[in-house]
Amino acid sequence: MINKHIFFDHLLQKQHLAPLLKNHTTVIWTSVFFLFCLGLLVFIKVTSYSKVLKIIQSTFNSNALHELEREESKSFKLHSVLLSAFFLLNVSFLLYKVNTFYNLVFTERALFTQFAFILVIILLFIAFKTALNQFICFLSNDFKTVSEYSYNSIKINQTFGIFMFPWLVLAELTRFNALIFVSGAFVVLAVSLIYRWYRGVIIGLIEERVGLLQTFTYFCGLEILPVLVLVKYIIETF
Repeated sequence: MINKHIFFDHLLQKQHLAPLLKNHTTVIWTSVFFLFCLGLLVFIKVTSYSKVLKIIQSTFNSNALHELEREESKSFKLHSVLLSAFFLLNVSFLLYKVNTFYNLVFTERALFTQFAFILVIILLFIAFKTALNQFICFLSNDFKTVSEYSYNSIKINQTFGIFMFPWLVLAELTRFNALIFVSGAFVVLAVSLIYRWYRGVIIGLIEERVGLLQTFTYFCGLEILPVLVLVKYIIETF
């Protein structure tokens, strides 16, 4: 029989008598998120392109950092605030991607809710760290060294936030293994952290001539202690 259907006379058994619906959920908020971040970059480039170049230069040049610090201390700088917000959004999205891969916390929540929770935790962590920095300044009576290290850390974060963004875009939109690009973003974040600590040692030991023990105490208070408190809180709470 010429017109015999291809699925006639086979040994396969029907599992479903009725047609099956194709359930496919499209995540839209991630596209909105990347458009918002891209809009931030475009706005910063159009309004303060030369300032962004100075920030990147100051990350790797201490003289440029001191010059930029003198310029930005005079007035409010919108581009600096937007770059810091851009960095925080990227870090939050990176941690969100890791959380979706390994189902660490907020596993029963919607994806956007997970991202929102992570962003709120990071903002609270920044507030706690800022308060702790001021407390350390009060105890040590050394406002100059800690404030200089904090300002240097902000500029490093702003620079490496720009470097991190392409990795996150590829991790979300690529058809390849997204974990590769998430790992690349984590490498960028780790390099920024290590470089921040390196610059802190240079500022403490060489530029400000602070003792080795005092420099180590600063790092415990400024970097290590806040991270340990945050990790302990997340583990015990969620």
